[in-house]
Amino acid sequence: MRSVATALQVMEAVAVNQPIGLSALTRTLGLPKTTVQRSLAALAEASWIEQETATGRWQVGVRAFVVGSAVSARGGLRPAALPTMRDLGAEVGETVHLMVPAGREVVLVERVDSPQPVRAVAPLGARAVLHATSNGKALLAALSTREVDAYIEGGLEAVTPHTITDPERLRSDLRGIVEAGFAVCREELEEGVVSVGAAIRPGYGRPIASLSISGPTSRMLPELLKSYGEKVRLAAEAIAIALPTDADLP
Repeated sequence: MRSVATALQVMEAVAVNQPIGLSALTRTLGLPKTTVQRSLAALAEASWIEQETATGRWQVGVRAFVVGSAVSARGGLRPAALPTMRDLGAEVGETVHLMVPAGREVVLVERVDSPQPVRAVAPLGARAVLHATSNGKALLAALSTREVDAYIEGGLEAVTPHTITDPERLRSDLRGIVEAGFAVCREELEEGVVSVGAAIRPGYGRPIASLSISGPTSRMLPELLKSYGEKVRLAAEAIAIALPTDADLP
């Protein structure tokens, strides 16, 4: 039982601090390095966590996503969100994404596809760093200054040439998101794709998910972004209100 408890400690630490290396994880947990290594190996074998090829750092894996999705479906997030997502998608004719935070990333847990032949579509379980997506930036903007600073200290990698990698520019963008109530991502995650997103904050408290409208630059025109941003903000608020108060949320 002690080994199981230790593995759960390691799993939780990875989820909160991902991506995280072995040395940092050992310091965070205050456990012997060999103990942490054994737990990491066991968790990786079961697909609960996975190791980044380039950096060797650890992050939650596909098994955690599968279980988390089941919890969110049972607990109320996806059932509460889907009617509003379908209405929003029908109104704007673009793809609507529902994402949840996972450390330094967001994970796609639900999607309503655009009927258009050319559309923005990501597979369920897809991940992206917070600062390169409208979903992620909307979540970051709802966090404390201390939490934003900690995120920035972890590095701002460039996903495309348009990704914001300058800390002060990102902070300025986040201030604008707070003021507007929605985030805009202009080809920062994928070239040719623009999105607008808003955080889902039950009781206007801590964000538990985010919602976005995504589409190709040919249709997501600059003059539409404010209108779409308002629509996604109102949709996110409607989902927050629709959530059951006793829901088990991711």
